[in-house]
Amino acid sequence: MSDFDATRKRLVSRFESALADYAARWSAWPEGLVAPVRHVLFGGGKRVRPLLALLAAEAVSDDAAPALPWAIAVEMIHTYSLAHDDLPAMDDDDERRGRPTCHIAYDEAHAILAGDALLTEAFLVLADGGWPAKTAVQLTRMLGIAAGGQGMVGGQILDIGGELTTMQALEHMQRLKTGALIRVAADGGAIAAGGSQTQVAAIRACGAALGLLFQITDDLLDRLQDPEEDGKNVLDLVDVQGALARRDEVARGAIDALTPLGERAAPLAALVHAVAHRDQ
Repeated sequence: MSDFDATRKRLVSRFESALADYAARWSAWPEGLVAPVRHVLFGGGKRVRPLLALLAAEAVSDDAAPALPWAIAVEMIHTYSLAHDDLPAMDDDDERRGRPTCHIAYDEAHAILAGDALLTEAFLVLADGGWPAKTAVQLTRMLGIAAGGQGMVGGQILDIGGELTTMQALEHMQRLKTGALIRVAADGGAIAAGGSQTQVAAIRACGAALGLLFQITDDLLDRLQDPEEDGKNVLDLVDVQGALARRDEVARGAIDALTPLGERAAPLAALVHAVAHRDQ
C-alpha cells in the first residue's frame, strides 16, 4: 500500500465514523425520511470532496479534526445534488454506484425530500461546527455560494440550457457545476483548520484546478464507456489527444499551486495525480 493509499484510507475511515455519529442524531426524524436520506448518503461514494477537505486541513495543521464538520457539510451538499440529478426531470437515472437511485428505491417525492433534508442539514452542521463565529460565518457563506446560483446550481442550469459550443463556455459550466464544490471543499478545509492566508490561497488555487480536472477525466471516462453519450463533453470540441493534453496541463497547474506548502502538500499532489489517471 502506498503512502497516499494509507493516508486516504485513514482519512476516509475517520470521515465515515464522524458521519455515522452525526447521522445517529436523526432518531427524531420520521423513519420515512431517515431511510431515503441514508440510502443516498451512505451509497458507496468515493468521498473525494471530504477527503480533499481533510487533506487540505492536514496540509496546514497537525490535526484534521476541525475540518470534519466542514467535510460532512460539503458531502451532504454533494449527495443531495446527486439525489436530485437522478430524478426523471433531470438525468432520469435508475442506478447509481450499482444500486437503485433514490427515486427508484423509494419514489420521486421521497427522493426530493431526502435531497431537501440533506441540503438544509448541511448548514446545521456548519452552525454547530465549533469554530469561532467569524470562521463559521465565512464557511457558511462560502458553501452557500458554491452550492447555489453562482456555483453548482448555476452550472446545472447552464448544462441543461442549450449548446456549449466553445471550450471556454464548456469549462465555465464545468467550473460551476462540478468544480465549485470541489474548490470550496479544499478551500474550506484549510480555513477550518486555521490555515494562513498564504496556505489557503495555495490550496484554493489547487482546488480550482482540481475541480476542472475532475470533470475532464469524467468526460473521458463517460465517452469511453458510452461512445453515443450526448452530454456536454470536452470530446465534442477536441479529440482524445487534445483532451489528454488539457488534462495534463490542468493537473500540472494544480500541483504547481501547492509549491508554497512544501512537503506537507505531498498527499494533495498525490490526489491530483490519482484524479488525473483514475479509471472509474
